[in-house]
Amino acid sequence: MFKRFTIGMGIAVAVFIAGFSYFYLNKGEAIPTEAAPVKKVPEKEETKAEAAIEASFKQKAAEKELPAYEKMSEDDLVQEVHKMTHQKVAAGEKWGASEITQDKVNALYEAIQKKNFADMGLQTDLLKILKPWKKGDFRNAVEAHNEVWDYQNGNIGKATRLLTPVEEEKYIEKNFK
Repeated sequence: MFKRFTIGMGIAVAVFIAGFSYFYLNKGEAIPTEAAPVKKVPEKEETKAEAAIEASFKQKAAEKELPAYEKMSEDDLVQEVHKMTHQKVAAGEKWGASEITQDKVNALYEAIQKKNFADMGLQTDLLKILKPWKKGDFRNAVEAHNEVWDYQNGNIGKATRLLTPVEEEKYIEKNFK
């Protein structure tokens, strides 16, 4: 009986030490996981989704009120870029959403350009992120998300890939329509 108890306690202690070591070595941070694999969708559905995304991007400011970017703090401007990237990327968790429209991107770019940032490097990085967005080019969205996420000391929700057009259309419908 005592022998079973000793063996059981030994196993329990070993499991505890292994779990504690794993947690300690990872500094309590979540281990990143890969995004779910992308499902192939019919070309017709993808084309329809691309058209919906384009229409969403081109909608005029009269339809949606523009935020007062010129009055925002540096941290608020960073957060706005971060929330915009959520429309374009797959990530484990996303907190906040801001629809990407051409008018918003242009206004945000202009506000960041005119603002006197304490950290000029941050201002340069944000402008570099937004410059291709002004032309509707969001290929940098994963890198942009993770750069801003790192700046904000993120530890959960690293972007792993761009959303497919169908996934992005669903994101827009869920969050902005």
